[in-house]
Amino acid sequence: MTFDWRNPERVAPWKPKQRFLVTEPGRAAAETYRAAVRRAQGAQDPRLELERAKGAWATSLGLKPVDGILLEDLAAGRTCLAELRQTIEACDLSLREARAILDRLVAARLIEPLERAPAV
Repeated sequence: MTFDWRNPERVAPWKPKQRFLVTEPGRAAAETYRAAVRRAQGAQDPRLELERAKGAWATSLGLKPVDGILLEDLAAGRTCLAELRQTIEACDLSLREARAILDRLVAARLIEPLERAPAV
């Protein structure tokens, strides 16, 4: 996808069944995210520490804090938007926002889209 200066928030129109593969750096990033969440849960003010930890994690990767939630689900074995539906709804994300997260994860090389096999 090329950058459209007229619409900088444009996201790729990922189809619900488009499958994604978590890369090795993506698996490492997901584990770092999980570890940060676990540490935050044991803090004196877990909510504040969780926000700080997610922010630090995201900043280190050039992402947004919410991106870690979908990356974690993808690393756990979910492979497409359709399989992420429950998480997307629980986080009160729109389909556009979820697609933007996938775009950022692809751009960061934490996930990669799998090509669909041509229909025979």
